[in-house]
This record gives sequence, structure tokens and C-alpha cells, in this order.
Amino acid sequence: MQTLHRILVTLPALLAFGCLPPKGDLGQYTATDGEETGDATTGDDTTTADAGTTVETGNPDDTGPVATATSSDDTGPIGTATSSGDSDTGPDEPPACDGPGEPTWESATFSFEPALVGEGFAADCEVSDIETHPHGADVALACGEQLVQLRLELDGPLTEFAVGDALAFDYRMVQSFGQSEWFTVRRPAPDGTLLLGGVLGETLTPPNAEQFFAPLSMTRQEGVCPTVIDCDNMSETIGVEFTHGDETALVLALHSLVIGESAPYRVGASIARKHYDEAQDGQGGFCQSFDIPEYYYGLMIHHLGE
Repeated sequence: MQTLHRILVTLPALLAFGCLPPKGDLGQYTATDGEETGDATTGDDTTTADAGTTVETGNPDDTGPVATATSSDDTGPIGTATSSGDSDTGPDEPPACDGPGEPTWESATFSFEPALVGEGFAADCEVSDIETHPHGADVALACGEQLVQLRLELDGPLTEFAVGDALAFDYRMVQSFGQSEWFTVRRPAPDGTLLLGGVLGETLTPPNAEQFFAPLSMTRQEGVCPTVIDCDNMSETIGVEFTHGDETALVLALHSLVIGESAPYRVGASIARKHYDEAQDGQGGFCQSFDIPEYYYGLMIHHLGE
């Protein structure tokens, strides 16, 4: 009877120690003990994440963390696997490869009064004011009842037009991952000479407007800057080939060139990049980034005179 009594006393104790509940939340990835790294979840070899999130998935045989995730509220285009969260800075550009031409980092931003309704505006305008600053000029256009303000970041002085000049202004805008913009400033019809133009967006020309920058045309050129794509760099510098008559010029990111003899233009690319949405991490895993445009450009075109 003593042996039976000992078994009955020992069995509940063994059950109590052998059925302790598991520690931690097994449904969340963690990078360090007790810290959540994002909204990434996994199950049965699949990985999902909210849009705008970069996920790095490690080798399941590793003893360390199997995943890390960083998230961004930035809905605009970005050019690396993680974002600073500042939608006004535009995409981060990978280092430019060596190429001919002068360095450049030009841009144009716009404001309209009253605010635009729709995705574009085109009108005959008059230059009502030009205010120069150390890095460019602010240009005011009076287009009937519409006032347009251009803030130009330039490599040199603005010489294409002056206060009092009549101009034809054309602006297009499309919302996608972010906001893509294209603009031209021309002499009024019937002349129509392109004086100034620019792109900040996902495509070289607006939708259904391949001749928007005539007499110049542009095509994308990939493979001109060999780049190792991995989780530390998911962007590749590309080139833009400009054609003017029988002449062509390949412009790489952060460079500018002059094309054309009888009617020369200076063409520059402050941004020209291709983004990869998935890359290997070198340890048997991979990383992904979402809601980033595959291509992004920042271009400026200047007419240099006859």
C-alpha cells in the first residue's frame, strides 16, 4: 500500500511541471527579446506585409532572428529598401557611375492659384516676375485668371526668358505611387520652340504624349551602370538616351550634356534609377519592398539659343 500511495502522490506533481504553458507570442517575429519589429507575419513558407513595408527573411536554420521588418508611412516614391519617412525628399539615388558630362542636380516645383482641378494645365502666359536666388530662380506666370509659380533649382543662371515675355506653358500630373509631373515652357505659336522642360516621375513622358518634349525624344537605357543588387542596395543607376534630329546623347544620373548644333539643348538627369522589389540577403534569405515605382526620373532640358 505504501508503494501505491507514493505513485499517487508523485503523478500529480509530474503533471504539474510537465504542462507549463509556452512563453512568448509565437505568432510574431521579433528581432530582439520582447521587441516587435513590424507587422510581418508568416506561416507555411509564405511572408506577407503591409504596403510600404520592407521585409528581410532569414534562413530558417539560423539560430538568430528569422526576420526583421521596417515600415514607413511614406507613400511617395523611395529608392532604397527602407525609407526615412519624409515624402518630400524623393527617392534616394544610388551612386552615379562614371560618365561624360557635367554634374547636375536640377529640379522644378510648382504652385497654382487657384489650385488646379484635374491632372493638367496648358495656357498662353506672360512672365510677370523673376526672383533669382543662389541656386536658381522663382518664376511667376500670369495665365489669364490662373497664376503659376515655378521654383527652379538650377546649375546656372536662367537665360531662356525674361520678365514680360509671352510663353506657352504646359503642365501634366498623374498620381500613382506618388505624384509624377512633366512640364514645358515654349515660345508661343506658331514658333513653339521648346525653351525649358522637365520630368519628375515614373515615366519619361506623360501618358499618350510621346512628343511632349519635341524636338527631343528620350528612351530608357539599362545595364549601363553594373550594380550588385542586395538588401543594402535595391536600386540600379540607369541612363536616358536623348535624340535630337540625327544626334543622340546618353545621359547618366547626376550628369548633363549638350546635344544639337544648330539648336543646342543642355539635357541633364538628376535622378535615373531602376528599383528591384526583391533581392537576396546573401545568407539564404531575401528581402522585399513594396509600393516603390520600378523606374523614377528627374530630368531637366534647357534651350541654349540658336
